[in-house]
Amino acid sequence: MTPTFPSGRKNVGKFRLTLSPKAVKDLDRFADAVCTKVISAMKVLEENPFPRGKLVKKIRGTESGYYRLRVDKYRVFYMLEAHTVVVLRILSKKDAEKFIHTLN
Repeated sequence: MTPTFPSGRKNVGKFRLTLSPKAVKDLDRFADAVCTKVISAMKVLEENPFPRGKLVKKIRGTESGYYRLRVDKYRVFYMLEAHTVVVLRILSKKDAEKFIHTLN
């Protein structure tokens, strides 16, 4: 099955996954089990940055295209730049709301 993208775009190949310095620091703060789970979820974004289901949502109220990937109690915030998925932050659910307000 071919993944579908917004605006009807077809799969254009594999995306590169890049973590910002803040995302790397966020990941370092978590336990090993949480890191493994988050990294596994982020690898899905390499194949399709918009997987089906309710795991990914576009952040509303921002000018750019920011997205949120839900992984249990954690949220992975990312954006797309050409064929690169740039992970901005990896935060707990309670810290996610504060970060969303900084995006505006």
